[in-house]
Amino acid sequence: MSIRFEQLQFSYFKDGHDVIPGLTAEFHASNITVLTGVSGCGKSTLLYLAAGAYPHNAGILRSGKVTVDGIAPAELLPPERCRLAGMMFQNPELQFCMDTVKNELVFCLENIRTTPSEMEPRLNAALQFCGIAHLKNRTLLSLSGGERQKVMLACLVALQPKWLLLDEPFANIDDRSASEIAEKLGQLHQEKGVGILAVDHRLDNWVNVASTVRIMEKGRLLPETLSPKNLDFHHLEERGIIVPGGSYGVHRCSGIAQNKVLELRGLTLRHGTTQILRGITASFYRGRAYAIVGQSGCGKSSLFGALLGMYRYGGQALLDGKDLKKLRRKELGHIGFVTQNPQDQFVGGTVLEEILSSLHGKAGAAETAEKILKSIHLWRYRELSPYLLSQGQQRKLGVATLMAYDCRVLICDEPTYAQDRNSTLAIMDTLCRQVKDHHAALIFSTHDRQLALDFADEIWELEGGRLHAVTQSGL
Repeated sequence: MSIRFEQLQFSYFKDGHDVIPGLTAEFHASNITVLTGVSGCGKSTLLYLAAGAYPHNAGILRSGKVTVDGIAPAELLPPERCRLAGMMFQNPELQFCMDTVKNELVFCLENIRTTPSEMEPRLNAALQFCGIAHLKNRTLLSLSGGERQKVMLACLVALQPKWLLLDEPFANIDDRSASEIAEKLGQLHQEKGVGILAVDHRLDNWVNVASTVRIMEKGRLLPETLSPKNLDFHHLEERGIIVPGGSYGVHRCSGIAQNKVLELRGLTLRHGTTQILRGITASFYRGRAYAIVGQSGCGKSSLFGALLGMYRYGGQALLDGKDLKKLRRKELGHIGFVTQNPQDQFVGGTVLEEILSSLHGKAGAAETAEKILKSIHLWRYRELSPYLLSQGQQRKLGVATLMAYDCRVLICDEPTYAQDRNSTLAIMDTLCRQVKDHHAALIFSTHDRQLALDFADEIWELEGGRLHAVTQSGL
């Protein structure tokens, strides 16, 4: 029982460089294996190949073969593939087809011809297993990013595949929920014999669960097999990997609070009958960085969505003393947003066009765009569609577009999720530079409390629908 890659050579374009330049490797179902390495090194590509999604839906398999338990997944029909190996994408939204959590699980079970009498108990057990039974009748659009990841995991649990392929499964989940799910994954592996191959930039949640850790670099696996209980943190940090309990070093913007730029007065928000925000009052000043932390589903993305104009809300949000609801589009341009899924914001046909579109024909736009893309290591991908970048690279591009605007407020929803250590530092240093150079206010949400400690001038926690300031020691 294993996943085998034999002399694998894979590219996304006929004339492009090989993402996987000739890899031979085997992962056994008796282990929980975590693949780690810098963004764009080919980790997610391996999962898509093992799931049978590639090369059927994208890319070119130049040579070699992929087998899962001796079977070529790309040759199977979808219902047969999902029984063999179920995959969770970095962005679970790309996998959803229905409107509610229940309907999504029903849809999954219908596709493998589950009998009606078996369906309800099976989906209820999957929801209970993932700790989200209370979300059963919620619409998927009303869920936080972390809640959607749990729903996707519940779909996989309901399908009962022989293998789970997990791409950054904890990226949008708070530490407590991540720990609970990691424990459940260990339980699935031990009790049901499910093989697990996971991709993750963070190893914290795998230390007590995983059997082995493998490092990828430039489409190749490094020869050593690491034990998660005996990791060489210095060795990992040298390769851009975030180590358990490690610090990024203090990089706070440490700007002097200038004029109040954004004020929230009694802001309330509902999703259907559920009260999400309960009278939030807070002030944010130019020249400062603010981190908002809180458990998955506490309302961080909903708060940002309200400020973006996605949701109707009660109370007031004032930009430089003016009500956001009454501002003209030109004035709203003083707030820059990066959502959890930056691909929802892309407008350019290529990576370069995406940056140029944000420069609006300013003098020296071409030179500025080149400088921006080189600073985030995306210049080599300038002619590529933004949608063909890895999730981590898309995140960097989404943040980079803000560098072209003269924003008074930068609002970033999980700006560093699914990023390696070096990319995390590059993104946060870029955002802090905007705060210092343009005297903007940076407001970012994160589940990485160490990131909040190292980069934020002030930290706020959203809990019970209310926002309150916390001290550094309070985290």
